[in-house]
Amino acid sequence: MSLRELVDVDARIVSVENLRGKVYKTAMIAPEIAQRAKPMQFVNIALGNSTDPLLRRPFSLSGIHPGSGIIEITFAVVGRGTQIMAGWQPGQQAKVLGPLGNGLDLGGLCLDHGLILVAGGTGLAPLLPVASVALEAQVDLKVFYGARSADDLLDTGELGAGCQFYLATDDGSAGTKGLVTDVFESYLSGLGTGDTGRPTVIACGPKPMLRQIKRICKRYGLPLVVSLEERMACGYGVCQGCVVPSAGMKHGYYRVCTDGPVFWADDIDLGECTT
Repeated sequence: MSLRELVDVDARIVSVENLRGKVYKTAMIAPEIAQRAKPMQFVNIALGNSTDPLLRRPFSLSGIHPGSGIIEITFAVVGRGTQIMAGWQPGQQAKVLGPLGNGLDLGGLCLDHGLILVAGGTGLAPLLPVASVALEAQVDLKVFYGARSADDLLDTGELGAGCQFYLATDDGSAGTKGLVTDVFESYLSGLGTGDTGRPTVIACGPKPMLRQIKRICKRYGLPLVVSLEERMACGYGVCQGCVVPSAGMKHGYYRVCTDGPVFWADDIDLGECTT
């Protein structure tokens, strides 16, 4: 997305819903963004007119509805900025810049053998629009989702009944007890020898989870796309605050805000080696 295609709008808050624990979903009217946005893009939100907090906060789009002009943000309260957002009321306005990042065009992927989404915690949020597009296109879809406990889970009801869903929590309070990466690998190891297709995998979540998913996908020969969650300030490539190292022989860095947040996993170093 070029700077000329970005818009900075006064979005009107429609609703703020406490999904569970510290997890919230906000819907806001921003038709200029909703009509331009692609799955896995994000927006940068100013949280007020004061200097506290000073910087905008980046949030993935968990819902994109061009017809109604509504965009949705799903987030966990982890600091002052998100605490302010949890207290928003319908009718308030927020300054929203977007859509930011490269997003994802499913048409550019080979989905003949299906699509697997793997998410950890709030990493499910940017994958919800991907799931919606995939189900509408009748792609065979499987979703693996994990979190620390049931209180940390996002609303999975939006996935509907069109996909196979696998849930894991660290403490066993919902789904299988353990890591979602273990559930994912167990599923792959249980495939029969006749299952020769290579589904594409898209993952979003904490770095340790992404590193393990990358190892698993290499082991089974599966193409992997990752969406990175990095702290950033400007959101459009000027501050250089969200760079990640490239992998292999490329030597250099990518800006998550403009080169990403969507990358082929083989193109970036997720911490497998020292750079």
